[in-house]
Amino acid sequence: MSAATFLRHLWRESRGSRGKLVFFVACLAIGVAAVVAVAGFCEGLERGVRGEARQLLAADLAVRGREPVPQELKDALDGRPGARRTDLLEMLTLAAAAGDDAVPGRSQLVELKSVDGVYPFYGTLELEPPRPLAELLDARSVVVAPELLSRLGVGVGDAIRVGGEDFRVAGRVLAEPDRIAGAFSMGPRVFMNAAGLERAGLEQYGSRILYRTLVALPPESDDELEAVAAELKDLLPAMRRHRVETYREAQPALRQGLNRMERYLGLAALLSLLIGGVGVAQTVRAWLAGRMDAIAVLKCVGYRPREVLGLYLGQAAALGLVASVLGIGLGVLLELVTARLLAGVLPVEHLELWQPWALLRGLALGVGVGVLFSLPPLMAARRVPPIRVLRRDAEPIPLSRGAAGGVGLGLVAGVFALAVWQSASLDLGARFTGGVVAAVVALAAAALGLTRLATRPRQGARLWLRQGLAALARPGAATISATVALGLGVLVVLTMILVERRLSAQFDEDVPEDAPTAFLIDIQPDQWTGVRELLERQEAIEVDSVPVVMARFTAIDGTPAEELSKRLREREDEEEDDDGWALRREQRLTYLETLPEDNEIVAGALWSKPGVAEVSVEEEYARSLDVEVGSKLLLDVQGVPLELEVTSIRSVDWGTFGINFFMVVEPGVLEEAPQHRVAAVRLTPGRDPSFQDALAAGFPNVTMIRIREVLEKVTRILGQLGLGVRLLGWLTVAAGLAILAGAVSAASLRRGAEVALLKTLGMTRRQVAAGFATEYALVGLVAGLIGSVGAGVLSWLVVTQGMELEWTPAPWTHLAAVAGTVVMAVVAGLASSAWALERRPVEALRAAEG
Repeated sequence: MSAATFLRHLWRESRGSRGKLVFFVACLAIGVAAVVAVAGFCEGLERGVRGEARQLLAADLAVRGREPVPQELKDALDGRPGARRTDLLEMLTLAAAAGDDAVPGRSQLVELKSVDGVYPFYGTLELEPPRPLAELLDARSVVVAPELLSRLGVGVGDAIRVGGEDFRVAGRVLAEPDRIAGAFSMGPRVFMNAAGLERAGLEQYGSRILYRTLVALPPESDDELEAVAAELKDLLPAMRRHRVETYREAQPALRQGLNRMERYLGLAALLSLLIGGVGVAQTVRAWLAGRMDAIAVLKCVGYRPREVLGLYLGQAAALGLVASVLGIGLGVLLELVTARLLAGVLPVEHLELWQPWALLRGLALGVGVGVLFSLPPLMAARRVPPIRVLRRDAEPIPLSRGAAGGVGLGLVAGVFALAVWQSASLDLGARFTGGVVAAVVALAAAALGLTRLATRPRQGARLWLRQGLAALARPGAATISATVALGLGVLVVLTMILVERRLSAQFDEDVPEDAPTAFLIDIQPDQWTGVRELLERQEAIEVDSVPVVMARFTAIDGTPAEELSKRLREREDEEEDDDGWALRREQRLTYLETLPEDNEIVAGALWSKPGVAEVSVEEEYARSLDVEVGSKLLLDVQGVPLELEVTSIRSVDWGTFGINFFMVVEPGVLEEAPQHRVAAVRLTPGRDPSFQDALAAGFPNVTMIRIREVLEKVTRILGQLGLGVRLLGWLTVAAGLAILAGAVSAASLRRGAEVALLKTLGMTRRQVAAGFATEYALVGLVAGLIGSVGAGVLSWLVVTQGMELEWTPAPWTHLAAVAGTVVMAVVAGLASSAWALERRPVEALRAAEG
């Protein structure tokens, strides 16, 4: 068959069926839209971040860590021709409005950034007035974020107190190149220079400080960037307590998070597309049911079975192409909506909307799913006997069990291939495919059971009820496909809702009533008496304070820490990029006679070996370090070696929000070591602001972190992310409803004749509609029940296994999901049956005469 003949027949075959094939296009377009929206948003955001890499790092490369950058490294940079260096220091502290001795000024937790040098090297630091930062800052002035001025009730030119010293507000900072808009922030920004930081006296032992050194290289040195980074890494300590990153690796946490989000949300979008594929299969099956005579004629005039299959498969591919193009347009609109929804969470200002690869991916997936799911029903087209031209009752020869099994395996293999491509992971693709197959089997089995029950005698039931039940088991009914599609949609949406609500409850309702309301950090030993007296004057309900000693691992069981760090890096999952975190981190030790109530010994015994310096290790941390009872830990405490023996392993209930440590040392070992204190306090309700103001006035270096404020920020971010994820889930539900509507519409001619006949037999239109509503309601009920149960199981696994939280049932949410599914199914089904319900009895009689 020539190409021209093929195309001519392709066009002719589409005529007369275009109304039915609208649902083919609708089902695929919804899924393609989800794929394009997810891929375009994630790829556009990552490409935008990559394109602004130098601006986002504010330099060519940076060195960062929790302790000062070694002087040897700074000297090496200063000796490199054309290189420029700026040292930054970032920390949390309190800023306050100037008050008097009787009434302290209003205070606010801020993120302080000290700048020693030119900042930034790349990008724009938007200031008001628009002058260079170095001109606005001196030892007695600062530049602050506008929200700090409003919260403290001061203006530009007024004084604020930082670290116990007054600073004049010389200007406002409107935007920073290396601070992602929408990123989680503990407070407004305050800029000061190195002289101002020294004057404030905030850099003390135990202070939580992030040190960064920014480096700008000559333009001609860009090709040598990686070599320079490698040279700097060689100058760092063996334990790699600092990280060197180039502008090509700018914002690695953000980009890694985007990659993960694209994988998981991409699979959710693929699920919408696969549900659309179920609708494609149903539509093609109904379409071919009306084309059997035409196929028989084609075979009589000489078409071979493979040519018939190719003809209709070509039409499916063409329709898939049309659906994909429409889906791409809808996906771009969804991308814009998603950007608005997540504007406060992700840096959408860097989003590049034009993403050809995302559009091509949606196009390829749409056509691929259209062809893949059309293939099983189209196999029947090959087996239509030519004798059907003479005998209308001749049906296609059914597939053998082996052939049917082969088609099923091919379909599963195709889904697996699409999932692997979409997630870029064999493991995720396999798990996704297994989960989809399990859910489809459960939903199909439930739908099959419903059709079997519908065939049982229903003596005494009302006529409309008997008709509605009987319709579930009629030949060509879409009971199974509609149930599967709707059930999967309910599973996706309800799982998202249940997980999000459980997280919100964990951050809000499940915070213990006796949990601390705030943490106080960086308390120097000689300040604790004064801080405690201040807490007593503020009538604090509960105060818990412990000393903290900073240390570093040197060896474990005789093996040097740097060697162990290499082993841990090799063992860690590359995607997590933990890089031996448990060993490299700065260890915070405390010493206690008795453990807190939320600690429980699970191995060994506490302080059980006289004459030995003992340590108790938290069980998960012990697992990360590969230590057990009897292990010897060698640490460096401010240059002094300390050997500890692990004599107990303990579990910790971190949900109490109490002060807890990975490692607790027995008393008598660390008392003389340099130390500071932390405190967890529970204040009288309403006293948090006044206590913070008094603390900022009397102890300016002590930082107060209010727990409820942090949890509210986290909850708000989770809510915004959850809204974007639920949008994908609702697309899945929309695909299921489109399938139900498409199945009803595809059988509209037969259903119209059925309605006319029922009216002839005496049923009113209301009774016929009630019968249809019963049918659709039962489909929605089964889909809702199975989808709800599946969502309960999946959300339970995510919450208990993935997040290690306690599971709380939500029966009313499940009931609402089931009821909502029933209502949506009935509305979609009746809307699609409107034309059939209008058929008059006389039309059935005329059709019978014809």
